[in-house]
Amino acid sequence: MMAWALLCAGPAFAAETKMPPGLTGGWGGARGLLYELGVALQVRYVTELAFNARGGKGQALRQAGQLNVGLGLDLEKLAGLKGGTFQFTFTHRNGNNLNADMALGNLQLVQEVYGRGNVGRLTQLWYDQLFWGERLHLKLGRVTMGEDTADFPCDFQNLSFCGAQPGNIVGNYWFNWPVSQWGTRLRLDVAKVAYVQLAAYEVNPRNLEEAFFLGRFSGATGVMLPLELGWNPTFQGGLLEGLYKLGAWYDTSNAPDVLLTGVERDGRYGLYFVARQQLTHVLGAENAAQGLNLFARLTHADRNTSAVDGQYTVGLGYTGVFGRADDDVGFALGATHSNGRYVTAQKQKQAQDPSTPVPRTEYVGELYYSLHATEWLVLRPNLQYIRPGANEDARNILVLGLKGALTL
Repeated sequence: MMAWALLCAGPAFAAETKMPPGLTGGWGGARGLLYELGVALQVRYVTELAFNARGGKGQALRQAGQLNVGLGLDLEKLAGLKGGTFQFTFTHRNGNNLNADMALGNLQLVQEVYGRGNVGRLTQLWYDQLFWGERLHLKLGRVTMGEDTADFPCDFQNLSFCGAQPGNIVGNYWFNWPVSQWGTRLRLDVAKVAYVQLAAYEVNPRNLEEAFFLGRFSGATGVMLPLELGWNPTFQGGLLEGLYKLGAWYDTSNAPDVLLTGVERDGRYGLYFVARQQLTHVLGAENAAQGLNLFARLTHADRNTSAVDGQYTVGLGYTGVFGRADDDVGFALGATHSNGRYVTAQKQKQAQDPSTPVPRTEYVGELYYSLHATEWLVLRPNLQYIRPGANEDARNILVLGLKGALTL
């Protein structure tokens, strides 16, 4: 979707099918020529402003941003290698985290683009090859888990509604954008409307280190093995498109039990479901996505090793508001569930140390309006209301936000 391609802080580069418009134009024809030769240069900046009108230890305005610089190569155009593509992406994150600065006491970031430190990272360095009539996809290199597995766009500013959901609740071992790891993914398309894919990703805590590197070659604790089934149906003669995903993962790493001190568990696991469906279509609209859309996501992680064991979100969006084909409005509700076993452990600690916070389920709602000011600039004001879940004593939060994206 157009809104995603410009605003998403995650793996939008890999999804491009045409040369993106940019503030700097066509560079005297050089940009278009490079693209026709199979070379796509990609530069984008995403910024997120957040002001806590209520909640935390006081009112404050914070900004967080991300610069993406990428190089995509179509090796069929460049070297005659049919079905081969290469992607390099460097990511630099900067700014401040309103969650931490104002002690909001919530589980999910109110600025999804903030996270994993203000540092430059090698986010993508992979090769993808099509086989068997372009039905079999093999990808390998430095990848992010959420770009292929449980992937979801970042239209909203609250992390609850952004990116691969498992990474939102078990981020201690499922590393989403911009953290990359060695990995491979094998996907088989079935009858053009369904697919099955199996991936394998290195689980290595050293990948979280705040330093630029091409790849770690030691420190791995295990292998992440997600299996995903997908269905991409269309209804009403192809006018209404849907996407449904069902997946499960298993991490071979050992992990401490969240309640029983000194107990190690063999492996970690979880399940997820993602659904996106266009409900209405405007005949003759210049934007095929114009109409009402629905999404729902559910993720559950094992209760032995996960402090947060579930996240559930649902939302609606409408594209083509106020007579503007590309402008859209969205509303979503979500819950992030604190594991009861972990809550019990924290209560036991609180009995010894009264300053220990006790978590609870976090609830969040967000409303946004997306203004596509130009082909290369999107501005998205938003409103978030949150009952925080990291500390049961924290006050409810009201956040006024502004998300923007600029393609150069």
